[in-house]
Amino acid sequence: MEKEEKVVVVLLVMALVSLSTAYLLFGQELAGAGQQSEGKALQYTHESEVGEKVSLDAEVLGKRFTYTGDHLLLEVNFDSEVLSVFIPKTAGAEALNGLINEGDFISITGIVSEYEGKKEIRVERKEDITLK
Repeated sequence: MEKEEKVVVVLLVMALVSLSTAYLLFGQELAGAGQQSEGKALQYTHESEVGEKVSLDAEVLGKRFTYTGDHLLLEVNFDSEVLSVFIPKTAGAEALNGLINEGDFISITGIVSEYEGKKEIRVERKEDITLK
């Protein structure tokens, strides 16, 4: 082998080792995050982390549409904490607005997210909210 060919082979081996290491370190974390959001929802607690898929039962304290985007925002009472539930327009916000009233008890499944430093639940589909 010529000197240049040896250099190319060494560079290819180094690239393969780097890619394998990156996959082993980061690929597992990404696969775990994807499974969590698609898998069964955990019970929401005050310690629930952003990105977790959770479920909870709560009383509706208030509801309103956002100023832009026609998204529905619910304020619910969960364990003496006022928690926001964000329902995007694409997740059936208008239909749910007609079904849900203040004082209703609802079951919610969604993803924990953060908005302006506060936790909220982001609903992905209108089927993720049901009346109790």
